[in-house]
Amino acid sequence: MPESTVPTKKLQWKWIGISIVLYAVFYVLSLVFLANSGGVIAAIGVFAGIILVAAVAGFLSEGVTLWEPAIADAGLMLLFLVGMLVFIPRQIDVRGAVFGMTIVAIVVFLLSLLGAWFGERAKKLWRTKPPESVPKE
Repeated sequence: MPESTVPTKKLQWKWIGISIVLYAVFYVLSLVFLANSGGVIAAIGVFAGIILVAAVAGFLSEGVTLWEPAIADAGLMLLFLVGMLVFIPRQIDVRGAVFGMTIVAIVVFLLSLLGAWFGERAKKLWRTKPPESVPKE
């Protein structure tokens, strides 16, 4: 069955879920491995990982998957914000946290879109397509 290169009109919820799992695993791994290396290196690793995970999701998915990794990562950022507000309400400035996390969610959303575009581009260039069947007359 040939792959579609035309974006689908519907979101692929399966790939939103897979992207959430990939991002959650990546964030945990980056906290474990990069936390002791310093703030700047950890930040670079996290932002590069956002692009990398979105590219992997875009490359491995069926069809065109651009919005799904971006929605998954922005959703994770917003869930993190809600978790911060619920579990540590007295230790943070709510207005500052909401503003900061909104900016972070927007940046993460855009980086995820960029990564998914890289993944789709790589899929288009590197993935071998199965031979198309010749219709019998």
